[in-house]
Formats: sequence, structure tokens, C-alpha cells
Amino acid sequence: MENKQQNKYQRSIDLLNEALGKEIATSLQYMYFHEHFEDSGYKFIADRMRQISIAEMRHCEELSERILFLEGDIDMNPSFRTRQMQDVKEMFAFAMQLEQSTIDEYNRSSRLTSEYEDSVTHRMFQNLTVEEEEHLDYFRTELENLEHYGEKEYLALQSVAQSKAEAK
Repeated sequence: MENKQQNKYQRSIDLLNEALGKEIATSLQYMYFHEHFEDSGYKFIADRMRQISIAEMRHCEELSERILFLEGDIDMNPSFRTRQMQDVKEMFAFAMQLEQSTIDEYNRSSRLTSEYEDSVTHRMFQNLTVEEEEHLDYFRTELENLEHYGEKEYLALQSVAQSKAEAK
């Protein structure tokens, strides 16, 4: 009986570790974006990118705790290397791509863990999906604003907003 149950949880552990690797890599990617936005003086975007990076780190912690609870071993290796880019439009487009692929993976993992009769991991993936959709919405909105105003105007608005905030 123990072996059968262990195999059942191993499939969940594998899905959790896949998610963990992606969350680690995504957190690092967003911290990279944060540093570039901050260095360019776009504090509002930089701060939001930092907040989202930290949210991804919290996801890492939740996933790790669940893996350990299921008596698995955590794989703390990022699933991809940080992509080097400085173009704002490219950053937002890549962030949207990351979030959408994560949402797709978490929906799949949620369905599979339900089939594995692992209701806690199933709910965890559902809850993580909600947060990832919020991130996707933010990146989509910023990309739409950038395309609507044009990159120069969009970034100028970011600088003006920062100046107003500092003047208060």
C-alpha cells in the first residue's frame, strides 16, 4: 500500500518540481527587468516588477513546502536561463509569454493532480493560476498602454509620474 501511495504522489511531486523550476526562473527574469527599469529611472514599473518577482518567490516557497510535505525532494534549478534584453516592449511581451505558458501549465497540472486524487495540490495549482492571471493582466495592460501611447510617450509618462511622486 505504501508503495502505491508513494507512486501516486510522485507524479504530483514531478509536476510541482516542474512548476518550481519555472517559478525560480521567472522570478530571476523579473528581477532582471526590475533592475533595468530602476536603472533607467522608471521607478513605478521597476517597483511593480519587483513585487511580481517577490510573488513568484512566494510561489517557490509554497511549491517547495508542498513537495517536502509529500516527502519528495525539491529541485531548485531554474528551468531556463535569464534572457538578456533592454527593450521595454520586448520585456512586457516576454513577461506575457511567461505568464500565459505558466497559466497553461498550471491548468494542466491542476487537472492531472485531480486525476491523481491529490486535492490539495490540485487546489494549489488553481490558486496559483489566479495569481498568474493577475500578472498576465498587468503585463497585457502595460503593453497595450505602450502600444497606444508609443514607447517614447509611455516612458515619458512613467518619468513624469515618478517626478510627481517624488515632489509630494
